[in-house]
Amino acid sequence: MQANTGFGSVWNKGSWHWENRNYTDFGKDFLSKNWVAISLNANDAQIEVYEVKELKGSANVTIRKQKQIFMFEFEGELYWRAKSTKAGDEWKDQKCQGKVKLYEFNHEDEEINVEVTCEQPGSWEDGVRNAIRKQLANELHRVAMKLIPAM
Repeated sequence: MQANTGFGSVWNKGSWHWENRNYTDFGKDFLSKNWVAISLNANDAQIEVYEVKELKGSANVTIRKQKQIFMFEFEGELYWRAKSTKAGDEWKDQKCQGKVKLYEFNHEDEEINVEVTCEQPGSWEDGVRNAIRKQLANELHRVAMKLIPAM
């Protein structure tokens, strides 16, 4: 939770009284736009997020005693795809895609817990799924933490 000097509405003289501003739509839009821009190389694959399917939760800025308190809490689902970057006939044109379920996360979390599914079975696909579980989850968290300064 981050607190900064805040200024409330005209009715809130001196910004002393509790005032809440809803940033949920802004937060959903911010996360969706920034998450679909993610692309990473891991496990001999180029992995990208191509759609944020669902994002539920809230984002708020609260003003009390001239302080701003930033809070958010979301959960959701997004879709990813990967293609092989490894040379050789065995790996040529190797592709897979799947879904990432994001369990409830908030502004105080140090990571985002995810469940990763892949539409195709196989050893390369298992490696991609593991990379997504670790590296993509870390990148999703890093981007989510940029929501506070953006609000």
